[in-house]
Amino acid sequence: MTNKNLAKKIIEREEEINGGNESVDNDVALRWNLIFIFAGFSLLILFLFYSVFDLQVFQGDSMYARSQRNQINIIDVPSRRGIIFDRNGEKLVENVASVDCYLDLSPFFDEEGFLNDDELRESVEILESVLDEEVVEGESILERVYVVLEKDPETRRILVASDLKNDVVIDIKALDEDLLGVDLEEGITRNYIYKEPLSHILGYTSIVTAEDFERLDYVGFNDIVGRVGIERYYDEYLIGEKGKVAVEVDAFGRVVSKGEALLREAVPGKSLHMTIDLQAQKEAYDILAEGVEEYEAISGSIVVQDVNTGEIIVMANFPSYDNNLFVKGITQEQFEEILHGKGNPITNKAVDAQVPPGSMFKTIVASAGLDAGVINTDTIYVSRAGYSFSSGVPFQEFQNNVYGSLNIVDALMLSSNIYFCEMIRNWDMNKLVPYLEDFGIGQYTGVDIPGEGPGRLPSPEIKVKLAETTSPWLDPYWYPEGDSCNAVIGQGLVTSTPIQAVNWVSAIANGGILHTPHLAKRLVGNGEEMNLEFEENNKNFIKKEALEIVREGMRASVAGSRRVIVPLTDAKVEVAAKTGTAEFGRVDEDGRYMDTHAWVNGFFPYDEPKYSFVVFLEGGSASNNAAQLAREMVDWFVDNIDF
Repeated sequence: MTNKNLAKKIIEREEEINGGNESVDNDVALRWNLIFIFAGFSLLILFLFYSVFDLQVFQGDSMYARSQRNQINIIDVPSRRGIIFDRNGEKLVENVASVDCYLDLSPFFDEEGFLNDDELRESVEILESVLDEEVVEGESILERVYVVLEKDPETRRILVASDLKNDVVIDIKALDEDLLGVDLEEGITRNYIYKEPLSHILGYTSIVTAEDFERLDYVGFNDIVGRVGIERYYDEYLIGEKGKVAVEVDAFGRVVSKGEALLREAVPGKSLHMTIDLQAQKEAYDILAEGVEEYEAISGSIVVQDVNTGEIIVMANFPSYDNNLFVKGITQEQFEEILHGKGNPITNKAVDAQVPPGSMFKTIVASAGLDAGVINTDTIYVSRAGYSFSSGVPFQEFQNNVYGSLNIVDALMLSSNIYFCEMIRNWDMNKLVPYLEDFGIGQYTGVDIPGEGPGRLPSPEIKVKLAETTSPWLDPYWYPEGDSCNAVIGQGLVTSTPIQAVNWVSAIANGGILHTPHLAKRLVGNGEEMNLEFEENNKNFIKKEALEIVREGMRASVAGSRRVIVPLTDAKVEVAAKTGTAEFGRVDEDGRYMDTHAWVNGFFPYDEPKYSFVVFLEGGSASNNAAQLAREMVDWFVDNIDF
């Protein structure tokens, strides 16, 4: 072998040796990688075996019992609540999609049927902390659970909150693992389209309470019911019937599959068509809002009624509130403002403001005196200075006016206090009282909305009862002059509500029919239509001739030579009306009241009455302030409503 060949072989051998070292290194690295992978896999297998062993041995019985118990649940399918429309078919309230929160109690019961209070409290406390920023009416969640279980021990699924806000939904989902038994479901909630102008009429809805469950035989614990207003009054028709569906749930009560077994379809509630005219209602609300501010009143109401049917066309109050807040979540601050704010925004003053009606009351007294024959158109009394009772106690006209000789039409035109005082001094209060009752004083009108007040009848019997019960400061004796003269001019013991005032003036306008005022017209749904009928409260209780004379006096008060209701004089239609300035509250050093309510009621057109109205301004000072608002309302009707 030559030296050249030997050198070549040496070089090839070195290259072979060097290449082999690289291969060895790669083999070693591969072996270590396989060892690490095998070790990790082995640990994972061990962990899985331990978990399975733990579930089967240590928790097996408990988990098996839960899975068996919670496998299938029957849950309610909410019905769609009936829609509410105005008299012209305008939608006033609608149903919209929402998220509701249910608490499934199944995971909190052991295999023997005993409730684990600790687990329940822990989950509820977490849930309530998420809902803490919202005011929830009724019981706390835990109280609600216990009440439900007391009523129905087999209940396992309870609605605890409805129409959750987006941020609350997100918080609940984030705490899903900690909220045992909490389930979010699609629901249906109310949306009140026009809010403040209609809130006192429509009311709002909320979750049924234990009190509701005791009171109402058509509801279950997971229902949404009408709380106030029309929503409450017609709740049984609006609520519909729930459906039933079988759902699959996991061991913790969470729904994992639903809708596969519909057991009963939900039946939607009936839709309600109202007598209210939406556009007129909104206009009245705006007129009130401006009037209350301009005249520095506490609050105000306007009611307009069809004199021939009793239908309420307008029932507006100011101040008002956004009823959506009670559905979608209301803060404590908002709740306090609505409940205790100036003018008591929560109160429907149109049916619940029970205050002296002032001189409007004279239209009833005049009707009674004419019907009884105590006075006629020839009966003259003199309005003079220095008028007093037999005891020497002075009694005077408004602002010490002197009107001279008056007949009944003059007395109504000028709103004479002395004329009506003379009339009752020559009559008997006990004989007047039945007429007041015939006109509905001291009685409920029966209007189809909750919260109505009856007002108060000014009678000797009532005064004695008050003195013996709620008003011990009263003298339990009726003074034939002082008490009677105060009563016939709408002061003293007598109180009335705006709904009563519009109803009695309707009876004067239509010839003596005292209707049941109402806001609902018909119910429609499920292939049926039902017209709602309301019986008359009274009729044929007074002579038509007497009412004709009263109507003449009311027209004279607007258009007569000595008229006092000037704001209505040039209205776009002939109006008949009567104002009232009712004293209340503080008195000055001379014992005179410093505050007054402003009232007016009346009807139009004068020759063929179609609509009656009342305007009430709480603490609104002079009665012509109310008459000015009435003028705006009447003119709007002429321009916008066919009659």
